[in-house]
Amino acid sequence: MKFGIDIGHNCPPDTGATGVKQEDVLTKDVGTRLMAKLSAAGHSVINCTPNTASTVNDSLQKRVDKANNNNVDVFVSIHFNAFNGTANGSEVYALSRTAAAIGRSVLDEIVSLGFVDQGVEKAPFFVIRNTSMPAILIECCFVDSPSDMGLFDANKMAEAIKDGLIGDVKSSSPAQPATLVVTTNTVLKPSTEQSANLPAASVVAIAPGSYPVLNVRREERHFWVKWTDNSQAGRDEHFVFEDHANIQ
Repeated sequence: MKFGIDIGHNCPPDTGATGVKQEDVLTKDVGTRLMAKLSAAGHSVINCTPNTASTVNDSLQKRVDKANNNNVDVFVSIHFNAFNGTANGSEVYALSRTAAAIGRSVLDEIVSLGFVDQGVEKAPFFVIRNTSMPAILIECCFVDSPSDMGLFDANKMAEAIKDGLIGDVKSSSPAQPATLVVTTNTVLKPSTEQSANLPAASVVAIAPGSYPVLNVRREERHFWVKWTDNSQAGRDEHFVFEDHANIQ
């Protein structure tokens, strides 16, 4: 899978909150560790954090453009909250149902570290509203909360986010193959309510037939399939419309 990781802020004039600790420092620490962990687990990682920007809006647009231009499968933006010094806990923002499911998985792992569960919420943040794939914005915890900062550990946070995104892959058992049976002409494409205007290159026509797959999952009204090789458009993971296909 290809992940787009956005290390929140860290691109003046786009800078983060100040509290017991600095948001920019924490997002960079967690984001860098997360990218390394995803790569070590065999996934592709695109760093969507810009180096320079003329304005905050320019910074946000560059993050979105990097994700969309690289056709990532899931976009993850790392942030930390700040409020009044007493608010605490972790939350995730997502717009589509697919993204919300991913966000819930990530938040469950973060909460298991001891943070208060503030829920998966909807908000029209620029980076999750303008990306053309499932996208989540994680507020790991509060930088101005002494209790959260006392609990926070960058490596554990990155590990929790990684586990929420891809599962805790401790098992060495090989994935069991399945067969995708396509009954009529259909297409493969990234599955998200936000991807109505996909570039033609990202949509792959699939003729009726039987296709070997691995790691089958169902999300919304689509199958998520992992091919046993890179025969499909040079990519090994896609979503395919469920209406014209069945897994056997």
